[in-house]
Amino acid sequence: MPECAPGRPYARTMLDAPSQSSSPGSSPSARTDDGLAGFTAHVAQVARQRAAAWDAFADVLTAPEVDTVVRLRSGELTEIWRAGVSWVGADTEMFTAALMSLDVYARAASRRTLDSDHAAFEADHAALVAPYAATLANLRAVARSCSAEAAAWADGDLARGKDLRAHQHALVDEHLVPVLPELAERLVVGARSDIWRVLGRLLLAFVSIETGRDYQRALLGEARARLLHPTD
Repeated sequence: MPECAPGRPYARTMLDAPSQSSSPGSSPSARTDDGLAGFTAHVAQVARQRAAAWDAFADVLTAPEVDTVVRLRSGELTEIWRAGVSWVGADTEMFTAALMSLDVYARAASRRTLDSDHAAFEADHAALVAPYAATLANLRAVARSCSAEAAAWADGDLARGKDLRAHQHALVDEHLVPVLPELAERLVVGARSDIWRVLGRLLLAFVSIETGRDYQRALLGEARARLLHPTD
């Protein structure tokens, strides 16, 4: 089993008790209500961003559509993933190298044709990703659960929000952990195109944060993982 990642998993980080602080002179109940409202609004936003990040991975992994390549070339998907991991604080360094590489890919898009980018994307998808297609359908289920969690927090339903987060853990552990780390490793070491190697690194970091297990070091080894954690 891989070692734990540097940060705490989301379920423990984001579900900590809210702060009681508020404006001077407010009553204890008002301070509690204000703190709870701010807490639930923040957690709802994080859940929405995580839903979008899971959906973005589903878009990339489930079908090699031209529109997906257009979104990679424009930087749209990169910004979705950047927002989707912003909650992890200092551990965002796990994503820095991959996200910067995606930024470079987008900035240089004008020097490449869409057809050539799509052909490279489609070739590696067929060779490395397509064999996992049946299992990858579960990415959408996790995204839907994150969206439902966001709605629960926004409605102030803390119990349902926590239950849905536990449901996501179960989905990921049962259906995706047996596949995603292996797929990501195959992409990093076996993809012919730079874009898929970068997406493999990003996927490994994302699964590491979502599960609390450091798949980067477990699967890529210390030397390679150190390149992805330059400050370790």
